[in-house]
Amino acid sequence: MDIIFKLPVLLVLLFILISLFQGMYYMAKDDGKNSSTRVVRALTIRVTLSLLLFAILMAGYFFGLLTPHGLTP
Repeated sequence: MDIIFKLPVLLVLLFILISLFQGMYYMAKDDGKNSSTRVVRALTIRVTLSLLLFAILMAGYFFGLLTPHGLTP
């Protein structure tokens, strides 16, 4: 049951990193051209994936798959 929750989280994190580096590449490659929207598209994908990851983590906490570590400040 543990791998069923960890695998989607790791895949979404991998896709976030791919989108991050893709946006960095496009930003360097396009060199400030106004007509290119590849950087904006990569940023949109990254933000969407980040929201999806947040939703997955919240669902895992709600369904009891994630528990707080129990350390108090």
